[in-house]
Amino acid sequence: MLNAIERIKGLGVYGDYAPPAGTKKFESSNVIYGWNYSGKTTLSRLFAHLERGTYDGDSSGYSFTFATDTGQVTEANAKDCGHVVRVFNSDFVQENLNFGNAHGRPILLLGSESEAAQKAIAEIAAKRLRINQAATNQQKKSDAAASALSDAKKVAAAGTKSALSLVEIYTATQLDIDLRVTQLGLEEHKLSEQDLEAVTKLARTPDQDALPPMTKISVASSLAEIWREAGLLLVQAPEVAGAIQRLTENPQVANWVERGLALHEHTDKCEFCGNDVAAQRLEQLRSHFSTAQANFKARIETLLARAWASRAAQPLPSARAVYPQFRERFDQAGSKLLAAIADHDQFVNVLEGELAAKRDDLFAPRTLVALSSDPAEGLRKTAEELNSVIREHNGVAEHFKAEKAKAIRRAKLHYAQLFDDKQKLAVKARKQERFKERIAKIRRMGEILDARKRELEAQINQAQKGREEINRRIESLLGAESVQIRVTAVDGEDRFMLVRRDGSVAKRLSEGEKTAIGFAFFLTKLLELPDLSKAIVFIDDPISSLDSNHIFQVAAILREAFFEKNEGAWSTKCKQLFVSTHNFEFLGLLRELPMGDKKNRSYYLVHRKAPGVSVLCDMPLSILRHSSEYHFLFSVIDKFHRAEDKTDLEVLMHLPNAVRRFVELYTYAKYPAGTVDQRAEKLFGAEKGRRILKVLHHFSHGNNVERLVRNNDCMVDIAAVVADLMKLISEQDERHLEALLST
Repeated sequence: MLNAIERIKGLGVYGDYAPPAGTKKFESSNVIYGWNYSGKTTLSRLFAHLERGTYDGDSSGYSFTFATDTGQVTEANAKDCGHVVRVFNSDFVQENLNFGNAHGRPILLLGSESEAAQKAIAEIAAKRLRINQAATNQQKKSDAAASALSDAKKVAAAGTKSALSLVEIYTATQLDIDLRVTQLGLEEHKLSEQDLEAVTKLARTPDQDALPPMTKISVASSLAEIWREAGLLLVQAPEVAGAIQRLTENPQVANWVERGLALHEHTDKCEFCGNDVAAQRLEQLRSHFSTAQANFKARIETLLARAWASRAAQPLPSARAVYPQFRERFDQAGSKLLAAIADHDQFVNVLEGELAAKRDDLFAPRTLVALSSDPAEGLRKTAEELNSVIREHNGVAEHFKAEKAKAIRRAKLHYAQLFDDKQKLAVKARKQERFKERIAKIRRMGEILDARKRELEAQINQAQKGREEINRRIESLLGAESVQIRVTAVDGEDRFMLVRRDGSVAKRLSEGEKTAIGFAFFLTKLLELPDLSKAIVFIDDPISSLDSNHIFQVAAILREAFFEKNEGAWSTKCKQLFVSTHNFEFLGLLRELPMGDKKNRSYYLVHRKAPGVSVLCDMPLSILRHSSEYHFLFSVIDKFHRAEDKTDLEVLMHLPNAVRRFVELYTYAKYPAGTVDQRAEKLFGAEKGRRILKVLHHFSHGNNVERLVRNNDCMVDIAAVVADLMKLISEQDERHLEALLST
């Protein structure tokens, strides 16, 4: 037996509910009253959770605690709590009756089946429960492993996206695609640190930072050939027939004389001292500086020019001219080339020095050391190393977008391979396969049991009896001319079709007809229970959309279906009965049901305290003692009118609705025609009528604390409106007011 609701969290208007202190415990008969949208249907859905044993498909995440005579029931153990619960509400109507195609679900009654079949079905149900639990346990393990792997994939994909600065989407879905490639095993996708760094740099290079191709370095050198020629020339001397020994032995003097000799072509005076120079002496000097000597010197000058031209020194491009992934290698190769150039040009310096010395002293033999290796070879090797980097750069520069895409692809597959290795995906995949095999095996066992259960149920199927019972209920609710149910075969199974008395398919049913059919269907399905006395039944607003003429029929049906008299005392046929309603008149009829001793019944009120906050509490005596909604509404208004503190938001939340409803009923009794505004104008006058209804209309539609606080000037006006209303009734209908006050 359910004793109380101790806690509700996160379920609709019950964000964090605990019962007010002193709230009565549930009894065998329980009546819940509350206005529309106060939270009654939400309570019925909480009881429906006990019926299903789990969350429904539309909501989850809330929690609750029921106190029962066998311990607490929560969302965690609802499936195994053992309580038999049946709930009628709008969800039941929607789920069980398909009014769109005029078919309902087949009914299976268990009232007159054989005892052996019932026992077998019960045993199958127990086995099925164990099988379901076993399958659930395996599925939970499988889901937990899959969830952990899914989370790991999300983290890994985010890491790859961040590492490569990807603009495009890269999620666990794209990682799965890459994993399928790496798992083919056709090639190795893991990169070395150096390669990974290179592709990462290219992948992270923005398109607008693309670099142009670079010209290769050229360092051709003929130093070895010049060195060889110079070595031969340096040991030679020019052939001079009339050589002057002093000039031969003094190259500085000889050079001085040779330069000055050209100044004396047309004079016999010495330009240095002014003395006469003999023609014979000039001829001797000209003979010393012969054509052979001049040619010899010219050869030296030619070699000097060639040596100078063979210098390899040249500026190298900046490393910033190549893509980041090549810069380190470019710097290293460039440093080697500069060193090789320095070595090469050092040999050029030596060669130039020797040739210059020979030019200044033509007759002195000089020896040039033979080269052990060709200095140009070092240039060629280091230049080729640098040009190799340039070629790689140019390959990217000439096809930047394609190369960048290739780099991104290589990096993605690298990270996918690392993820595969780290997570041991092959092992986990085999484990998931084992889970699937176990679950499939367990389910096959369950299917075998289900097939056997269907065989037993077919033996005791009493769909015709169910149809007759539903039709009887519908007729008692809607009258003899109402819709009826006819059993027809659909896909080999019995289905219920709704038809009119003339045999036509019932279409466009009113909401009242739907409610009546759904309630009749629910009452008939209760006959499936082997023992109604062990069931907890919750019925939410069974008169929804029914007019007042049918309220008495519903009350009579409740009396017939759920109450019985044994040895002069009335009691419920079920273990516990809960009935909720928003209709005050129906509440009065519920109070008149034979619920047995007062100690076996409880009355509750559901009301909104604030937006998203509803409370289930004991029904105030001010509601229980009134025989009509009209009297109750007046008691609310009168209590507020007499109260000294008229700023209580909890009271103000409900007052506009109460006053508006009271005005509707009061004016209708006086003038049963027109709208409430028109009737109020007739009774109170145009100005007073508009003043009263303007404020009530404003706050009675979507009233909440925020609306009241935001309109605090209007909030003050509510008290004035109530005062005006009481004054107008006192002036125009004093006896009626006295009668209301007397109640």
